[in-house]
Amino acid sequence: MQTGSRMCMSLNNWMKKIGNDKSLKDINIPATHDSATKFCDWSLFSSCQSFTIKEQLYMGVRCFDIRVEGMKIVHSFCKCKKSTFGKQLQILDVVGEMLLFLRENPSETIMMIFKMDSGENSARCLEMLFKFFIESNEDAFFTENRIPTLGEVRGKIVLIRRTDSLREEAGIDFTTMPDHGGKDKTTPDIFSPNGKDMVLVQDRYNLKRKIKWAKAVKPLLENGNENEALVMNFLSTAGKPFIPKYNAKYINEELMAYPLEKGRKYGVLFFDFITPLITEKIIDTN
Repeated sequence: MQTGSRMCMSLNNWMKKIGNDKSLKDINIPATHDSATKFCDWSLFSSCQSFTIKEQLYMGVRCFDIRVEGMKIVHSFCKCKKSTFGKQLQILDVVGEMLLFLRENPSETIMMIFKMDSGENSARCLEMLFKFFIESNEDAFFTENRIPTLGEVRGKIVLIRRTDSLREEAGIDFTTMPDHGGKDKTTPDIFSPNGKDMVLVQDRYNLKRKIKWAKAVKPLLENGNENEALVMNFLSTAGKPFIPKYNAKYINEELMAYPLEKGRKYGVLFFDFITPLITEKIIDTN
């Protein structure tokens, strides 16, 4: 699969060229919103990706937005599946793909945002993840509540939680991340997971696509370099009247036409319907 100057598979170890002392907040990282939705119920309206988790990993994606109900992968009330008519994806399937990829590419790290998207008792949901997967693979996970350097987490999954926890060390705490569902604001918000590290986030997910790009995404691309925080800029939107795929088409084309500068900080950029050309464009800014 050609991506321009190089093949898609060459993006499997792009972090190898980045120094160990570089903080994750200072690396420009391609990410996906509702990452596991290639195959899901009501796909015309709920699918946000055209590639599987495995395919995204080899395309260079290094931050994933994983939504669950218990141990099953969902997008709100829609089940996410292994194939069009396949069984429902489990968190085991997703984590398994990530761990296998990291064993084959130990220079990389994967940021996994874990959020309960349906059901009740989010603390129990996270506890199940620890008991079934993390406790038996402790060396493969980073579960401290701080933003690490790349050298600390090569070969590991960095757990970011948007759920409650019964544990003190249960990943980077994003439970205070503000909800950006309103349509009256376009600006980012800043919060802290631990009282020290700062996160600047823009996830105005209900804005119309042209407003989203011009008033929310683009200003943060232009000004994120001035901020010491971990920047998370969501290019995804469910703004009506269009479905996610058509919103993404417009915004992704705007991003591809936008001149990103090498060495400038853009942070973690979340996409619907990401492509290899998009990941390469972001990776090349590091």
